[in-house]
Amino acid sequence: MTNSPSLHILVVEDNDNLREATEDFLRSHGHQVSGVASAEDVDDTPTRDLPDLYLIDVNLPGENGFKFAQRVRQCQPLAGIILLTARGQLQDRLEGYNVGADIYLIKPVDQSELLACINNLAHRLKPISLSRRAEYLLNSHGLMLKGPAGDISLTHGETQLLYALIRSAGQKLERWQAMQLVDNKDRGLLPANLEMRISSLRRKLVACGAPSDSILTLRGFGYGLNLQIQIN
Repeated sequence: MTNSPSLHILVVEDNDNLREATEDFLRSHGHQVSGVASAEDVDDTPTRDLPDLYLIDVNLPGENGFKFAQRVRQCQPLAGIILLTARGQLQDRLEGYNVGADIYLIKPVDQSELLACINNLAHRLKPISLSRRAEYLLNSHGLMLKGPAGDISLTHGETQLLYALIRSAGQKLERWQAMQLVDNKDRGLLPANLEMRISSLRRKLVACGAPSDSILTLRGFGYGLNLQIQIN
């Protein structure tokens, strides 16, 4: 077991044997791990919370790893991204870092090196000690928000929205980012429906003891979180 914080890791790798071996190895070191064979599969795979860290193969079928990493970085500015590929040319490595990768590893990657990279990122991705009592605490696995006025159950969509707001740069999400979280299969969600979801989340925050302006509507931009919430 690793001494570093446990992470939710998503492995995006089209080689089934390699993906499964990586998943098993990381689980054996205390991480919560899931895997998919393509970037397109990510949107269709149910998950109880957003990953802390993405391990992405560059040469994926369909949307390649560079484009997917860029999409992840836009939606989850604080997520960890490790690109893995046999493409070791300087221009490839530069492209990887330009689209938002934290680490670019050349295959074949020794498992001990991969684990060292993950452990190093873990301290940035999980910086808050859970031993310190927080006034507001989001349990993203249990879909529950704890506050001074009590515990409130959240829907999966509400949990994803709140989680993304907490983790985003400046605790702000552009409207298109919020739309993508709520409607990741592009079913034609209307802005009015998104505002209804935000209003419902606001009411639940108030019921938990938070002020009524905990989620701000930022005109011409999107939404901002005006509350410090710790993630469990």
